Amino acid sequence: CSELSTTRIDLLATHKELRVIGLGVMQRRFGERIPEIEARDLPRVSPASSVDLVPWIRENEIGMDTIIETPFGRRQAIYCDYTASARAIRPIENYILDHVLPLYGNTHSSVTVTSEQTTLFVHEARQEIRAMTGAGDGDSVLFVGSGSTAAVELLIHLMQPEKLVVILSTHEHHSNTLPWRAVAEACYYVQESADGGIDHGDLVRVLEKVSQAHPQSQLLAAFTACSNITGICMDVSKISATLRKYKALSVWDYASSAPYVAINVNGTNPVDAVFFSGHKFIGGVSTPGVLIVKKALIKATVPKRVGGGTVFFVSTSGEWYLKDAEYREEGGTPDSVGIIRLALAVKLKRAVGEGTIEALERQKSERFLKGLKSCHNVVLLGTPRVDHRIAVFSFLVKDQHSGLFFHHNYISALLNDLFGIQSRAGCMCAGPYAQYLMGIDEELALQYLDALREADGLDRTHLRRVGEYSSNEMLRPGFTRVSIPYFWTDDQVDYLVECIRFVSERAADFIHLYQLNCESAEWHHHKQRTFHARKWLGYISFNSSGMVVEEKKRDMSAPLSISASLTEAHRLADESLAAMERMPVPDGRSAVDDRYANLRWFVLPIEVVERTRGVSVSYPSLPYHPRQYAELEKQHEPPLKSFEETDHIVPDGDSQSGHEVFPKESDSENQCQTCDFAMDVVAECPLNPADGNKGLLGEFGTDEELEDAKVLDDWDKRVVVRHRQLTAAEEVRIPWHQPPLEMYRRVSEAIHGLDMIKEGDKILVCLSGGKDSLSLLHILHFYQMRCRKNKSTNFELGAITVDPGSTAYNPRPLIDYCRSLNIDYFYEEQDIIGAAKKLNNVRSICAFCSRMKRGRLAAAAQLHGWNVLAMGQHLDDVAESFFIAAFQNGNLSTMKAQYLTRDGSLRVIRPLIFVRERALREFAESKGLPVVAENCPACFNQATERHRIKQLLAQQELIFPDLFNSLRSALRPLLLVDSARTDEMRALAIENIVKFNKGKAK
Repeated sequence: CSELSTTRIDLLATHKELRVIGLGVMQRRFGERIPEIEARDLPRVSPASSVDLVPWIRENEIGMDTIIETPFGRRQAIYCDYTASARAIRPIENYILDHVLPLYGNTHSSVTVTSEQTTLFVHEARQEIRAMTGAGDGDSVLFVGSGSTAAVELLIHLMQPEKLVVILSTHEHHSNTLPWRAVAEACYYVQESADGGIDHGDLVRVLEKVSQAHPQSQLLAAFTACSNITGICMDVSKISATLRKYKALSVWDYASSAPYVAINVNGTNPVDAVFFSGHKFIGGVSTPGVLIVKKALIKATVPKRVGGGTVFFVSTSGEWYLKDAEYREEGGTPDSVGIIRLALAVKLKRAVGEGTIEALERQKSERFLKGLKSCHNVVLLGTPRVDHRIAVFSFLVKDQHSGLFFHHNYISALLNDLFGIQSRAGCMCAGPYAQYLMGIDEELALQYLDALREADGLDRTHLRRVGEYSSNEMLRPGFTRVSIPYFWTDDQVDYLVECIRFVSERAADFIHLYQLNCESAEWHHHKQRTFHARKWLGYISFNSSGMVVEEKKRDMSAPLSISASLTEAHRLADESLAAMERMPVPDGRSAVDDRYANLRWFVLPIEVVERTRGVSVSYPSLPYHPRQYAELEKQHEPPLKSFEETDHIVPDGDSQSGHEVFPKESDSENQCQTCDFAMDVVAECPLNPADGNKGLLGEFGTDEELEDAKVLDDWDKRVVVRHRQLTAAEEVRIPWHQPPLEMYRRVSEAIHGLDMIKEGDKILVCLSGGKDSLSLLHILHFYQMRCRKNKSTNFELGAITVDPGSTAYNPRPLIDYCRSLNIDYFYEEQDIIGAAKKLNNVRSICAFCSRMKRGRLAAAAQLHGWNVLAMGQHLDDVAESFFIAAFQNGNLSTMKAQYLTRDGSLRVIRPLIFVRERALREFAESKGLPVVAENCPACFNQATERHRIKQLLAQQELIFPDLFNSLRSALRPLLLVDSARTDEMRALAIENIVKFNKGKAK
C-alpha cells in the first residue's frame, strides 16, 4: 500500500495534460481538488517478496482448473501457449470489476467523475509503462490497437521516412519485416550466430557495406529482442552500441520477451524505439500494444487515423491537430479498460522482479531441455542453449520407420486429446526464419507456395470462403511449439516432458483414429470431427428475468487426474494398436497431387497401418532437413545480398533439401487403363496440346454399344492360347490366388444381387495387365471354383487383351502368364495409336483409342463365341465417373453394373463395382501379380479430370471415412441402368431413382 501511495502522490504532482472542451482549451492538473490517498487510514501490509508472488500467480490464474472434453475423456487443460497470449489473473479482473468498470467513462474530458477517473487511470497506466521501460521526457509512449503489428505501422507513419535502408535479422516476425520492406529503398539481412542469436561480426560487415553503398540514406536496424520460435534472446545493449557507431537507428521488437526481460530505452546504450504486445503479459488478456519512440524521430504532424480526439481545433475552413503525439495518435475512444489491465499486468511483472523471472526462465529451460535430450524422436528447432533465453521451444516429431515427420497439427491434437496440453501448431508467423530452421531454401519455399496457393479464379464473395486455402494446405510445413511460464513448478515441467516423450514414441499407434482435412490441415479424432463442447453465444438470450444462458448437458464426471493420465495413455495406445488391424483407413496418398508429391514431409495414416499389417510401403523422401546447430560453426554462411526498391530476399540457406521420391509400384490402371475397355465416361486427352482449343479435356464418350466402334482391318495380329487338359497334380501347381474374404464377399454381393453370371456363360476378362483386371481374373476363378464345389452356376472363364500399339505399353508378358494359368486367352494387336495419328479429324487419342478397343473386344468375343465381357472397374471408378459426368457434361450417369449390347448378343459385367481400389492394390501387391507398367504419353502429357476427381474424393474421405459406402448407396439407381443406348439411359436412371426412394420410404 505504501508503494501505491507513493505512485499516486507522484502522479498527482504531474502537470502535463491538455484537454479540449467545446471550443476552448484549458490546462488542468491531474488530481486537482482530489484528496491524496491517506496511508494512515489503511492497514499496513508488508510488501510481498518475489518468491511469495510466484505461487500466488499460479493459484490465481484463470483457467488453471478448466476441464476440457476430449475423445479419450475429460482432461484438465494445461495451457502452454503463453508466447501467443497469456491468461488472466483473477485478482486483476476482480479489481477491474469492482473499481474500474463502476467508474468507467470516456476519456477526453475532465468535468465528470467517470470521465476524469478513467482519464486518470489511463494517464497512470502510461506512467507504469514509462517506469518499466525507463522512458523519459524525450520518449513518447503510445498505446496502439492490435499489438506489435499496429506499433510498427504507426512508427513508420511517425518517422515519415524518405530515404531509408533497413537492416533485419533472420529471426524477425512478419510484423517487423513486411512494413519495413514496403517503405525501404533497400533491405539487408544479418545472419544468425552459432548460438542462435544475431551474428555480431556479420552485423558489422553489413553496416560497413551499407554505409558505403548508401551514404545519403538513413540506416535503421529492426531486430527482435527474442525469437518467438526458439526463445533465444539477443544482446540488445551490445548490438545497439554497434548500431550507434554507424549512426543507424535501433528499433527493437519486444513482443515475445517484454513480459519476462528488462527493458531500458535510455540505458548505457539507448535505443530509438521499442514496441511490444500487452496481451502476452501474465494477466494482460485483451490489452493493446505499446510503442515507445524518441520524440526526435517524430516528423508527422497529422495523425495516422484522422478523427475525434486528435485535433486542437476544427472550423469549416480548416483543422489544427494536437502537437503531442501521445494524444494526437490515440484518436477515438481508447481501450481504457485494456490499458488499465495492462498497467496492472506490468505492475505484477515489476513486483515479481525481472531478475527473479530471468532466473526462473533459465531454470525451467534447463529442466525441459535436459528431459528432452532422451526423447530421440523429437527434433528441436534452434540451439539448445540454456542461458539468455525464455522457455519457448519448437519441435518436430520424427517417424523413424519412414524418415518423415508426423504432421505438427496431429502432434498438437494428440497432446490435447490425451493430456489436455494446449500447444501451438503451425506457427509460421516468422516464415523466413522458420524455413531457415527447418532447412527449406528459397527454391523449395517457392515450390510450397505454388502448391498452397488458392486458385485465382475462385469467386471468394459468393463462395463465402472464410480463409484462403487450397486442397494442398496440408503440405504447408510447420512445427509444434510449447512455452512454459516461469510460475510453473518443476513437477509441471517434468510432466510436460513426459507427455511429449509419450507422443513422440507412440504417435503411430493413434494415427489411424485421426482424420486429416486437406483444406485446413487440421487433424481430428474420428469421433470428434465437430467441436462437441463448443460454447455458443447463440445459447444466450435476454428476457424479463435478465440474461439466460442455456447450455447443453455436459459430462460432469470427474476428469482423469494428471498422475493417472500417462498410465491411461499407455493403455489407450495398446488398445488402439490392437484395433488397427480391424479399422478401415482411407488411402490419403491419392489426395496429394502428383505435381506436389515430392513436397510431402509427413507420414500418412494409411502408411502406418499398412506397415503394421506387414505390407511393404514406399515412402517419399524427406524434402528438407532441419538445421543442426552442432555443425553450424563449421559452415560458411553465404555473403549477404541486398535487394533494391521492392525486391526482397531471405538469406540463402545451406539446408539439404532433397526432392527425390522413392519409386512407387506401377499402378497402371490409374493410368491409361482408365479409358480402356468400355469406360462409361472417358476423359479425352488432346492429340496435340498445342492445337488451340481442339481436343481439350472435358470431352467425354458414353457407354454406347461396343459393336458401334469401327474395327480396323488388321485381324491377322493375334495370339490365341488354349486351355489344356491337366492332371490333378498339375492343376494344383497353377499360380492361382485366393482373394481376401471381405473382397470376395463384396464381389459375391454384386454378382448375386445383380444376377451378373448365368448358367452356361462364357466370360472373357478384359485383361489390361493392371492391378484391377489381374485381380478380377483371380477373383472370378476363385468364384468359379466355389460354384463347382457347390454344384451351382456353371460357366467358362477366359481373358482377352487388346494391344493398341503404344511403345510405352507392352502387355506381351501376359501371354506367358495366362498360359501358366491354363485359360483360354486372346491377345489382339491393333495399331490404334498409329491410326489415330494418320487421321485429321481425331481430336483425342484417348477417346479414339478407347472406342477402337471396345470395337476390337466386341468383335473378338463374338468371333470366338464368348458372350460376356468382364470389366475391372471398381467402386472408386464408379464414383469418379459420376462426378466427371456431372461436372463436365451435366449428366446424371455413371458406369453400369451390367448391360446388354443392342442386339442382345453380348453382355458387359463389372463384378468389382463394390470393391475399393485400395483393396485391389493390396491384393495385387501382396500376391505379386505381374502388373504391366504403362506410361502412355497420349494420356499423361497433362493432368486428367479423372485424377483431379480422385484427389477431391480422397480429400473428402479423410474427413468422412464412410464416404464411399454412402456413395455406393446413393449411386445404386444409376448402377442398375441396364441399357447402352444413350437415349434410354436418363429415363431408366430416373425410373430407378424413383423406385429406389419409394423402397427406402417404405
